[in-house]
Amino acid sequence: MSEHTIASSNRLGIELRQQGRLAEAVAAFSEGIVLFPNSAILYNNLAQTLDELGSHKEALLAYESALTRAPHFVPALAGRANLLMRDGRLDEARAGYEAALQVEPDSVVAHLGLYELLQIQGDPAGATEHQQRALARQQLFSSVAPSEARALLVLCAPGDWQANIPVDFLVDRLTTTLHKLYFTGDGTVPASLPPYDVVLNGIAESREAVPYLQLAQRFVDAQSKPSLNHAERVLAISRERLPQTLAAVDASVPPVTERSRETLERGDVPVPYPFIVRPVGSHAGHDLSRIGSREELDAYLRTAHANAFFVSPFVDYASGDGYFRKYRFVYVDGEPFPVHEAISTKWMIHYYNAPMAEHRWMRDEEAAFLRDPWSRFSGPLEAAVRGVAVATGLEYFGIDCAIGSDGRLLVFEADAAMLVHTTDPVDLFPYKHEFVPRIYRALEAMVDRRKGAVTG
Repeated sequence: MSEHTIASSNRLGIELRQQGRLAEAVAAFSEGIVLFPNSAILYNNLAQTLDELGSHKEALLAYESALTRAPHFVPALAGRANLLMRDGRLDEARAGYEAALQVEPDSVVAHLGLYELLQIQGDPAGATEHQQRALARQQLFSSVAPSEARALLVLCAPGDWQANIPVDFLVDRLTTTLHKLYFTGDGTVPASLPPYDVVLNGIAESREAVPYLQLAQRFVDAQSKPSLNHAERVLAISRERLPQTLAAVDASVPPVTERSRETLERGDVPVPYPFIVRPVGSHAGHDLSRIGSREELDAYLRTAHANAFFVSPFVDYASGDGYFRKYRFVYVDGEPFPVHEAISTKWMIHYYNAPMAEHRWMRDEEAAFLRDPWSRFSGPLEAAVRGVAVATGLEYFGIDCAIGSDGRLLVFEADAAMLVHTTDPVDLFPYKHEFVPRIYRALEAMVDRRKGAVTG
């Protein structure tokens, strides 16, 4: 009788939660807890719902109440660890995931949590090992929207954060159902897939991704639903192929040449000093350096542990005031949207190391760019920015760019997996929370248009 009543209370709360009636779900779980105060599962599901409502402190207390009653309850161990990781309490989170794996060594949630945490802690090898263990158990991960307006199937490859489009940031989970399907080495997929409206190839370009992009395209060709981001077009925005892909655009795209370690050690460099060098496959400025002499090249090779490197000319893109400015656009169905502007006295800019939070004038300038990018990129510059979309033929991707000293568009990189988010502090960056969500709505509208082309 008691178990049936606990199950009924739990079922009611879950049904309300699935319908998006989160406050009512909280009430249902809470009423069940009043009747059955020792039920760990009711506390756990209350915690999950409070988390979805944004009540993170209350959710943490509910997880701890669940674990007081059942110290080895894996969903609560992993759920609490997820909250702790998002709060930056990484050591506590790691202990929670590891405790969950001691109870359930194949816990997919715990392995995926450690995949994310170890990347934050700078251990990509350990991270991907946990991802592989999770994918060995499960390839399809679904988040069903309580008020579903569209269902998107996203094709993914194993790898770090740069391996796939970070689609979780890009859609409203209340209205968009996400099914993420990961390919593994043998190329098999589940025998049956949930219903979906549109397929998005979410796999970003890299050498490691080539076999997965091929698998993705075979999957797309074998099914009948509309698809986005053809695999061959993704491959065409690689560092080596990008200058050719954008050849018809009035833009400067520094050529990139691959060189082996042995070739560079001999001083065989395809461009004059100064030049830019980075390991093949690196991201986010890892081991990226400006080399001004043979001595600097020798010193670089002593510290950069890679066997192959990309080499490209150094382009001085400093503005007249001495600051470097790097811009990010994301394209949705051919339309460019501004994401951010990073300003620094250093040529190697990444948004995380630009002093935007320290200088009000920088944030004011960035806000003006997000509000009206075409006041900065006017005339031929706007034509060039828009021309990039035509040249790539991709439905969703981004570029990092600048305005060169000659006044032309300077494109550093194109990538489908460029990060777009609204997690910056709203008190410092209110304009991001105003303008960046336009990208989210544009992506949803694009999916709706493709869906309507079939069902309309």
